[in-house]
Amino acid sequence: MIVGLLLRHYKNYGNLKFIPVVDDIAHKFSVYIGNNGVGKSAILEALDVVLNNHKIWNTTLGEKKSEAFICPLFLISKSSIPTAKKADFDMVSNYFWSDALEKNASIVRTAALNELLEYRNTLRRFEKTHYLILVGSEYDSPNAYFSSSFDNPVKRLFSEEESNQKERANALKHMIWNHYTYLYIPIEESPKELLHLQNETMQKLLNKNVMQEIEKILKQKQDGKSIVDQINKNLDKFIKEVNAVISGIDESYEFAPESSIRKNLTAKDIRERVIESFLPLRALRVGSRRIDLLSSGEQRRAIIDVAYSTLIANGDRKTEKNIILAIDEPETSMHISNCFNQFLRLEKLADKDIQVLVTTHWYGYLPIAQNGSMHYLELDDSQTKISSFSLYNLLEQRRKFPDDVELKSMFDLASSLVSFMRREAGFKWIFCEGSDDKLYLQTMLSSYKNLHIIPLGGCGNVIKLYHILYGFLAEKTEEVKPDALFLIDTDKQRVQVVGPDQYSGNNKSIVLKRLQIDKGEINLLNPTKGGIYEQTEMEDCLNPEIYYKSLEMAVNNLGSKNLKGTFKKFEFDPNKKTSVLRGDNSCIRPTDIKYIDKKQDIIEFAEDERYKYQIAIYYHNLCSTQKVNHLLSELIEKQLGLEKI
Repeated sequence: MIVGLLLRHYKNYGNLKFIPVVDDIAHKFSVYIGNNGVGKSAILEALDVVLNNHKIWNTTLGEKKSEAFICPLFLISKSSIPTAKKADFDMVSNYFWSDALEKNASIVRTAALNELLEYRNTLRRFEKTHYLILVGSEYDSPNAYFSSSFDNPVKRLFSEEESNQKERANALKHMIWNHYTYLYIPIEESPKELLHLQNETMQKLLNKNVMQEIEKILKQKQDGKSIVDQINKNLDKFIKEVNAVISGIDESYEFAPESSIRKNLTAKDIRERVIESFLPLRALRVGSRRIDLLSSGEQRRAIIDVAYSTLIANGDRKTEKNIILAIDEPETSMHISNCFNQFLRLEKLADKDIQVLVTTHWYGYLPIAQNGSMHYLELDDSQTKISSFSLYNLLEQRRKFPDDVELKSMFDLASSLVSFMRREAGFKWIFCEGSDDKLYLQTMLSSYKNLHIIPLGGCGNVIKLYHILYGFLAEKTEEVKPDALFLIDTDKQRVQVVGPDQYSGNNKSIVLKRLQIDKGEINLLNPTKGGIYEQTEMEDCLNPEIYYKSLEMAVNNLGSKNLKGTFKKFEFDPNKKTSVLRGDNSCIRPTDIKYIDKKQDIIEFAEDERYKYQIAIYYHNLCSTQKVNHLLSELIEKQLGLEKI
């Protein structure tokens, strides 16, 4: 995957600039936001230029083209490289992982290179499993190996013999290029051209070369002869018959090839005619309408729909290259009701091991996206400044980015949701705090239909979106008819919630509820009122036996040696109805009285953000293999009126 990019003299980036992409191999969704003209699209375009070997570079006006370059920073799984090629990968990667970069006095340490090295240090947890290689192209030598300020030191690693040195370095670059397929959909790309079967990007999406497929069909043998052979045989027969007729007039008349020209058609000859004549007859249609007759928004939507469906369909092919999908402003011309669903699809592609890069002015995805990075671009003294954030609980980091980003994100999301709800009636909705909660709820409620579960990155965001939708519904009761549950935990520190906890109209409702366990019973309470208030999280409301087993698996696989020893001194309490770990109602109990005080170590592990999601995955996997009762699912079923699949 591409984790960063070093640019010089390309569009906005006149000076040397390091651009972060993503810093976690598990989170392949990267989004660039900011005002027009700050350089968002230039990032995706530069990668397209270098990875797809375009001859035209949009170099910075007034700067020397000969000094322009584009160098992606790759993080490549060691297991994906053939053994015969590992030596050169090891050699170059060890250089970029090593401290030699900082110590090399011949390298001028610019601000951009310092940022690259700092970013490299955030990736060190992958050093044992992944190669780290910076390699790109110069403007004047696009096919040769190039790695910016590190170019000469890297090339000297290969050989002292200049010819062999260049050959091996270029071979390494070529292999990395062949390791990836970069699919770029710019904002100005014509959808009707892009969605033709003969289009190069469409062929990459389909993971098929149309020319090769046609030639394969033509050469396929039946009864020992290919279609091309049969065509040539029949044409030869036809020509002989014609010659027999015309020779009756004068034996000197004859249709015959020149002696220096081949006599028969080849698969290539026929292939070209098929592409010219047959494929244009197979234009993409939506219903009964051709793609070129759709609105610009519908065409843009079709691009993402086709990309999503084809990449998902091809996702299990082991021979497929690593896909990097880059889309410039996917929301352009699209109806707001479609934005919500399309961005969910893009994030799902990233979850399917496809790297996704997006620029956008639609911020509604911010509260719902969980796995990836957001990069905010702004101009500072005519230079592009980039601030990066994790998409996980993004709005909890809101103090570090402009207020309008947070404000716009919630209203964009609310507007898109309302439009989607108006258009797609019959769905039930649950808005929860985080991705852990979403996975647990999906596990509990997998047997119910037409249910959307959306994580919002924190209690405050759940409450905020509830109030925005409530305000809209109070004025638009005749237009929108959702059934939505906004579900929050009972945090250790009391959260003050004001206003109504429920809207009801047209036999539909949205409701805000707080999880609360009281005397071993799970309740959904009105958070705007007083009453019992004792810390309760989603993890406390699970099947206790399955949660214990999930926690045990996590401790054994991820815990320290001391924690593993401690956990062995505890056992599951079969008398408990909830999965609470804290206090007297805990679902675990010590087998040795001396370990009572050690239970806090287990609780801290279970509540650690580094391990919570993995515990949820273990829980989900265990539940998928057996029938499990969940008390919370029964309460939610009753609250929303859910129907079984």
